[in-house]
Amino acid sequence: MFNSPYEIEIELRLTSSQHLLGDFEVNGQEGVFLIDTGASNSCMDEGLAKQFSLSIAGYPQPMTGAGNEKLSAQASNKSSLSYKSQVLAQLEFMLIDMQPINTAFKEQGESPIDGIIGADLLQQHNGVIDYARRSLKLKV
Repeated sequence: MFNSPYEIEIELRLTSSQHLLGDFEVNGQEGVFLIDTGASNSCMDEGLAKQFSLSIAGYPQPMTGAGNEKLSAQASNKSSLSYKSQVLAQLEFMLIDMQPINTAFKEQGESPIDGIIGADLLQQHNGVIDYARRSLKLKV
């Protein structure tokens, strides 16, 4: 739903573990993304890079996850992030091993996710999460 020419409202769903998920497209390929205000960078599972037409830019670098978990990450080239075919941003994803995250989701009876929408996109587009409406508003 468009509330103004510059704002888009993205439908979210709440998991049983109180996480918010949204359906987005990356380079035209649909995926499920966790909305994570605590993640500095938007991320994608490194094993899905080819499926989402992501190319690697640069070398592996250390990254810290929740609870000071040490991760290895590689940046992707900028990719098109869309919602219902509306381009939201050209975004660089950090490619990480999301198996530990998806294992935790599976243990909670949830389906796996393809990636994470982090604070980089949320800040750049003045993201506002509305829990009552289960939506994310972005200015684009």
